[in-house]
Amino acid sequence: MKSKNEFVSCIVAAGGSGSRMGAEKNKLFLELAGRPVIAYTLMALEQSELIDEIILSAREEDMMELRRIAEEYAISKLSTIVRGGAHRAASVKSALSAVSKEATVVAVHDGARPLIEEKHIHNAVVEAAKGGAAAVGVRPKCTLKQADENGFITETVDRSVMFEIQTPQVFGKDIILKAYEAEEDILAQATDDCSLVERLGVRIRVVEGSYRNIKVTTPEDIVIAESLLEERT
Repeated sequence: MKSKNEFVSCIVAAGGSGSRMGAEKNKLFLELAGRPVIAYTLMALEQSELIDEIILSAREEDMMELRRIAEEYAISKLSTIVRGGAHRAASVKSALSAVSKEATVVAVHDGARPLIEEKHIHNAVVEAAKGGAAAVGVRPKCTLKQADENGFITETVDRSVMFEIQTPQVFGKDIILKAYEAEEDILAQATDDCSLVERLGVRIRVVEGSYRNIKVTTPEDIVIAESLLEERT
């Protein structure tokens, strides 16, 4: 279990656009069963017994709407909303500056993963508190191939040792702060937080996640997410 002396901050990357959705607004404001995508994400974190504060990183033009949604859904753990950067890592780095001084553990979660479950948040936080770093992931279902620069298959990859990494990704505060001291060109290329922490030589435990913890990116994902929500009720 998490020690009572630990304080867990959760950064939510909420700077998504609606381009791949074909929408003119942030995809996090699109509705799932009558509620915005981001509302489900925030409610899941609000209800987690191990999350102490929530920090949103977002585009400036979305801040007012995010605050309205947080108020509507009684997200009391939201401490602040910070302006994001030009890319994901820049946005997370901006949010790190707003993390509470009390924090010992920092989680980072995609705002576009509204179906995260309490048990996966819990397991990732506990594992990170114990070992320094953890990330939620699932084993790939499909056969994996490696191809050359011309698109021809060169080999079949052993999927038994592969994981699709999701979020939350959770780290000791000192570890993630050190990871984000990387140079700008490295930050700009980073697709997740683990890739930056890996550069420090830190071992990251993969915590079993769920195939339901999808990232809402395309119109098809809205349909899938609504179907999964219906199964919960």
